[in-house]
Amino acid sequence: MSSAPICYLTSCKAWDVDLQCPEDHLWASKILDINVKATFIASQKTEREDEEGKKSGMARIIVQQESHKLRLEQLLNDVVTKDWNDTNIYDVLDSMQIPIGRSTVDEIVGCALGMVAKESYKNRNVLRMRVEIEVLVDEQPNLAEGDAYCIDAEADDFWETAEAFRKLRKVVVEEPVENLCSICLVGFLEGSEISATPCSHVFHDRCIRAWLKKCSKKFCPNCVTNLA
Repeated sequence: MSSAPICYLTSCKAWDVDLQCPEDHLWASKILDINVKATFIASQKTEREDEEGKKSGMARIIVQQESHKLRLEQLLNDVVTKDWNDTNIYDVLDSMQIPIGRSTVDEIVGCALGMVAKESYKNRNVLRMRVEIEVLVDEQPNLAEGDAYCIDAEADDFWETAEAFRKLRKVVVEEPVENLCSICLVGFLEGSEISATPCSHVFHDRCIRAWLKKCSKKFCPNCVTNLA
C-alpha cells in the first residue's frame, strides 16, 4: 500500500459518461471504466535542491489522471458484503496516492450504484464514469515524471497557469473527428478524452496544458480567447 500525503480537505465529484465503444462487447464480464483526475494542492510552499545545489520552489499544484477498469460484479459484491472502504474503488485511490476519506468513497460508489440502476445501462458490458478530486495536502505525492502535470510555484505566471488549467473541461470523442489538434497536428481517437477550452476548441490534454505552461499569456491557440 502506498503512503499518501496528509490530507486537510478533499472534494470529490463523480458522474456517469454515456458512451459506448465498438470493442465493449469483447469483455467477458461487466466492467466499470473509471477515469480519475486528482488535483493535489500543497497547503504550504516547500523547496527542493537541484544537482547544482540551487533551491527552487516545488510545484504547488499537481494534476494526475488515470483510467482504471474494474470488475463491476466484484464492486457490487464488496458493497453488499463488506464495508465500502474494502471495495476495489479504495484500491484505485490508493494506487494514485489519493488520501482516502469515507465521503470520497461514498460519492464514487454511489455514482456506480446509480449507473447500475439505470435501465439504459442494463445491457451494456462497459459502464463509464468520470471522477474529479481536489485535495489540500501537506506535500505533493511522489509521482514519476510524466505521470502528472506540474506547475512551478516560482514561475511569475503561476496563478494564471493554474486558473487556465481549471477552466479546461473534458470531452469524449464519440465519433471520428476530421479536425486535428492544432498544436501537434495529430487527430483524435474515437472514444478518447480530450480537453476543451471555454471557447469550445478542443486539443489533446497534454498538448493544451504544455501550451499554457509555455506561454506567458494564457490564451486559446485557435482564437486567442483569454483563459486566465
